[in-house]
Amino acid sequence: MRKGLQQRLVRDYSYAVDKMQHEAQLQKKLFYFSIFFSEAQRTLNFEWNTDLALIYTVTHHVHTQINAAMQTASPPVLPIDWQTIFDKLTIVSSNLASYLNKKHSEAGKEDLCLILGHFAEIAYAVSGNGSYLYEKGSFKL
Repeated sequence: MRKGLQQRLVRDYSYAVDKMQHEAQLQKKLFYFSIFFSEAQRTLNFEWNTDLALIYTVTHHVHTQINAAMQTASPPVLPIDWQTIFDKLTIVSSNLASYLNKKHSEAGKEDLCLILGHFAEIAYAVSGNGSYLYEKGSFKL
């Protein structure tokens, strides 16, 4: 990825993480998280990058899953610990921003796969089966 595009992503992702860290309202945290997939998509318009397409797809899915779970039932049916979900979302978002800030030679594909895997766990934790498995201790966030 061209250096200017990478620097823009890092700047915008870091801004989003900062806002997520300081925001108390969960819906606003989710709004700031949307920067991750929207900026990835914008950047793809300028330069195709398979890693960035994967980042877009995973972060968009996480946002969609969390948003749907938050709006589904009132009162909530699933035993979701929203504070833990959003704390982990903020941490993993910060990890992604740090990954992109590294020089390409320093950051391996394994690092990106681990980060995206943690995003997938968050998305799965807010699903019906994921909430059940998380509650019984099958996986941790």
